[in-house]
Amino acid sequence: MIKEQFTRNLGIMSEDEINKLHNSTIVIAGCGCIGGFSAELLARMGVGKLKLADPDVFDVSNINRQCAATHLTVGQRKAEALKAHLLTINPDIEIECYYEGVTEENAATFIDGADYVIDAIDYFAFPEAVALHRAARKNKLFITTAVALGFGTSVLTFSPDGMTIEEYTGIPEHTSIDDLKGKTFPASQYSQNLPEYATEEKITQWMENRSIPTISVGQALGPGVLVSKLVLHLLDRQTPEFVPDYFQISFE
Repeated sequence: MIKEQFTRNLGIMSEDEINKLHNSTIVIAGCGCIGGFSAELLARMGVGKLKLADPDVFDVSNINRQCAATHLTVGQRKAEALKAHLLTINPDIEIECYYEGVTEENAATFIDGADYVIDAIDYFAFPEAVALHRAARKNKLFITTAVALGFGTSVLTFSPDGMTIEEYTGIPEHTSIDDLKGKTFPASQYSQNLPEYATEEKITQWMENRSIPTISVGQALGPGVLVSKLVLHLLDRQTPEFVPDYFQISFE
């Protein structure tokens, strides 16, 4: 019996597919832009359990683009505020939070029981992202990520049997997490067609200031594509592009 809240899913998804989502666990590392909107879409689609990780708190500058960021949640832990928001959408969803974020030490525990992994870790926390990818790969889990590119997005999915994040970003396979401190995911690896505003000079300046321009539409479009591809893959209806291939939408 499908709950009334999810009856409009019928016709697009079968009852068996809705039940499969209800019995699925998705882990989301990062509860800001990509992670927050992805979590909301999954909650509205009827996924039964989410595991959220984020060590950060909301500030005023997050309000222009992040799902649970409002003037009421400024100063609150992102994972905690997002959990509260999601429970107003589906009070029955099971949510587990890792307020310390993802670390090399807890990555294996964080992804335990997962059916799919979303990497929405902050751009400047590349070592933690690599730790998450390594744990997912070891457990034969697919891991997907997206980036907002102005008014567009790129979505990348890593297969546990395919190219690794280390290969894709050009770092040695067995580099220690400690040795990755200070490194970031290269902007050029998200897309070979960056928006016109993202010149090499400006990217260098943004990296030095640890502040990258981004707006709500790209941060909503990315999760829309990411979650669509994730759910279609989870339901065995469509296989996403795997890196080095990726999916991109651009309006610039």
